[in-house]
Amino acid sequence: MKEHKGSRARGMGVVAGVAAGFLLGAMVFAGGRVLAEHSGSNKASDTAQTGGQMRAASGPNDAEHASLAKLEGEYDRVVKFLGQQGAAMPSSSGTCTFSVELGGRFIVEKSHDVVMGRPVEGLRIYGYDDATKQYEMARMYTMSNGITLMKGTSSDGGKTIDYSGESYTGRGGATPLRAKFERVSDDEFSVTMSTTDANGKDMPFQETIYTRKK
Repeated sequence: MKEHKGSRARGMGVVAGVAAGFLLGAMVFAGGRVLAEHSGSNKASDTAQTGGQMRAASGPNDAEHASLAKLEGEYDRVVKFLGQQGAAMPSSSGTCTFSVELGGRFIVEKSHDVVMGRPVEGLRIYGYDDATKQYEMARMYTMSNGITLMKGTSSDGGKTIDYSGESYTGRGGATPLRAKFERVSDDEFSVTMSTTDANGKDMPFQETIYTRKK
């Protein structure tokens, strides 16, 4: 009988421990909801406690996201090839659509071009991480199976953004890659892609000019 009572007591202790765990989890979850609901009025505290993630969860409400959201719409694209090799190639043309996704957190570009008589489709995702204070971009297109990831900064509120990343070749090497976003107006902007030579000098090889459709 003593052993039975001891086992029963231990069982009750385990149940109590599990119940306490669920209760603690519920309290943390409830606390998180309260913080999220009040993040607009106590952003400094939220950022200090969660590294900016709680503020991000409440929705994009900064100038960087607002600036990116202005890209939404339909555009004509002209792609110019630069440099000694690119100078001999004709420009290509196409169209694209920018859409605001996930409550304004990201901008998605879908493009359709004709390059040297060949149809090329592209997908690009733009965003701004307010935790790292960096712009981010993912580039994909039908001439590659890879995703090129780039991060950038701006000193003029997003009018000009300098991105950097790496492009990987089939030989296993990595080539420095840069993208310069320059906004001319709300209806026109350009993206210039470049790499570096053996001496680290910038070598532009492609410029894409976007003009909003009227």
